Amino acid sequence: MKKSAILGAFVFSTFFACQNSDDAATSTLEESTTFMNHSEKGYQLYTLREALTGADSIAATLQTTREMGYEKVESFGYMEGGFLGMSTAAFNKAIADAELKSPSGHYMPPELASEIVGSIDPASIASFLDAAEVLGQKWVVIPWMNEAWRNKEGYDHLIEYLIQLGEAAAKRDMVAGWHNHDFEFTPLEPNKPGSPFAYEYLLNALEGSNVVFEMDIHWVAFAGQNPVEWMANYPGRFPLWHVKDFAADTATQVPVGQGVIPWTEVFAMAEIAGLEHYYIEQDFCAADKAVLCLQESIEWANKQSFMK
Repeated sequence: MKKSAILGAFVFSTFFACQNSDDAATSTLEESTTFMNHSEKGYQLYTLREALTGADSIAATLQTTREMGYEKVESFGYMEGGFLGMSTAAFNKAIADAELKSPSGHYMPPELASEIVGSIDPASIASFLDAAEVLGQKWVVIPWMNEAWRNKEGYDHLIEYLIQLGEAAAKRDMVAGWHNHDFEFTPLEPNKPGSPFAYEYLLNALEGSNVVFEMDIHWVAFAGQNPVEWMANYPGRFPLWHVKDFAADTATQVPVGQGVIPWTEVFAMAEIAGLEHYYIEQDFCAADKAVLCLQESIEWANKQSFMK
């Protein structure tokens, strides 16, 4: 899929110019008139990373977000057998004590953070799945890769690893996943005319495997792409979403609903996308304002009929 025209109804303020959309995406959007039940609000814990300085602060922060109305959290920060300096068991207890649940988590193979591109050691798979199982998570999501990996060789190694992770996850009734940023929306092989986007390459290569995609709506839009079209062209492939927003200047992330992404159109695709869980996230908030950002996001979300 090349960078396609934006749906006429999908206007991102001054960031995008309105163009005619292709017929398939338009008809899919028009036909999706029933919203799914999204009454359970979730968030990605990374939003609050600066407040997570120890066991006490983690427990207090989780409790604060539960009091806001959040009911689930997506984990991050797994390393050396634990989360954010806590044992997996202690971290799970903190989530449970806050009356939250965690359907999915982000897990990072160390190779993907390095400058050296090569095979990813599958030894990390069992550790990731063991930790996810303790937390009651179904989805084990790989979230990022170093710039050195963002080429055909790197993506091929990633695909091999994701397939292995998916096969091992299936034996535990779990699912592997990949979380996008904006870099997947560049040509896989820039010097080859007609080269597909890396995201398209991943979607096609992993079709039929036990690997799904967690779509970060913000990063798709930031890359100049239309999330609605990707959902229409790859139905059922996006059971997890990251819901975050950006201002008209495109450089500033803001609480959900305060930016330019038309969430009504996005959530109209929930059933087609196969959505099961979404997580509100804000990568960057003003200093010491992350908790307030999450508060403002859920206050807005609670007023939207399509998110109830």
